[in-house]
Amino acid sequence: MTNNFSDILLNCCKNKSLKVKFSELDLSGDSGLFLVKQAEEKIKICQGMANCLEDSRQEGKVTHSKIRLILQRVFQIVAGYEDVNDSNYLRHDPMLKILCNQAEKKERDVQVLASQPTMSRWENQITNQENKELRKYFVKQFLAQYPKDATQIVLDIDGWDAQTYGNQQLSLFHGYYGHKMYFPLLINEASTGYPLIMQLRAGNSHSGKGIVGLLRWLFWYIKKVRPKLKIIIRGDGGFSLPEIIRICERSEVEYAFGFSSNAVLKRKIDNLLEIARVVHCLTGKKARLFDDVYYAAKSWNEPRRIIMKAEWLEKGSNPRFVATNLEGEPAQVYDGFYVQRGESSEGRIKELKRGIKADRLSCHQFIVNQFRLYLSQAAYILMLEIRQAAKGTKLEKAQVSRLRESIIKVVGKVTISIRQILIEISSCCPYQKEISIIAKHLLSPKSMIFV
Repeated sequence: MTNNFSDILLNCCKNKSLKVKFSELDLSGDSGLFLVKQAEEKIKICQGMANCLEDSRQEGKVTHSKIRLILQRVFQIVAGYEDVNDSNYLRHDPMLKILCNQAEKKERDVQVLASQPTMSRWENQITNQENKELRKYFVKQFLAQYPKDATQIVLDIDGWDAQTYGNQQLSLFHGYYGHKMYFPLLINEASTGYPLIMQLRAGNSHSGKGIVGLLRWLFWYIKKVRPKLKIIIRGDGGFSLPEIIRICERSEVEYAFGFSSNAVLKRKIDNLLEIARVVHCLTGKKARLFDDVYYAAKSWNEPRRIIMKAEWLEKGSNPRFVATNLEGEPAQVYDGFYVQRGESSEGRIKELKRGIKADRLSCHQFIVNQFRLYLSQAAYILMLEIRQAAKGTKLEKAQVSRLRESIIKVVGKVTISIRQILIEISSCCPYQKEISIIAKHLLSPKSMIFV
């Protein structure tokens, strides 16, 4: 890439002038992306996505193949370049060219990697059928990696707000959040955070509305592939709708959903709350008591178990309810299982929004924004693979953003010869030990996510 900028001269160092030069050396500020490429070679999530997409372009006129476009887009998201516009600035990056298998092409007066217009045209060719194939592929890929000796799987379900600023299709005002938005749905595996489904929904959706068909298909598909696998699902009060509970029971799926308070449940918990209040007054500390009852709402065809938590704090009472068909002591079901979704689900949403920027859904068409959500899903899965490969290092519990800042955003010099590609990273890199360990673990043929 031609350098059109003059040198910068500064006087901030005593006795000597300071000169900054934009070098034409093949340097990349994202040389740690080679770890992401190695993770892709293991689980081939991008290759699988490419196989789900049709290519209507004339074969002889195609410059950028489907897999190269997906690799470029996903790698850019991992590196923190979530906008399609960023392709215009990264098309010459020597690291990306290698990772997208473009390094062998000779660069003339045009970019080697795809530009923003090319990316935008490609994204806008997506169809509803291709999105359905991609959704099925992610679940299939998960089940292929999930341990064969596992007897059960715990799924977390939650929605999150993706604020919008333009005129996107189905970008609507949501009264609870107070702004125009999309309302994506996340279903992830609890222990690892692996996202099975990321479904885009209209901005004015209710948390639990419109997902019965999706859950029915998911339960059916899991049982078809792994018939002996017991499924447990948990979510907040937005998912304790009669139709969702019924589909869980008909599919022989165990569940634990938060449940909204009402006049009947308030009467049932009154005595327990009074005991908690007395305990708080005597000890001066937070008091928490548990019990369960069988309760039938008007829309239910039979009574169901409701776990009650009577909590008294300095500010007063804090009653909570959970509808469940799980067995076990109320305290164990609530504290030992239900509340764990705060980290396993809400923590993953935080990573998707802040680390992957999965809420950057700025295309006009709704189905194209769904496809962008799938690209973010692939990027997050690759980062999960890298985080699991970091076991035994100080990065084994790092958030996606810290992983990027520590081991992806590393300056390296790229040299290509006939026999090899050499990436030289400074010996002063503070994370060279972690990078070496992660690279070694990623050479293992098996996925690290469920190890």
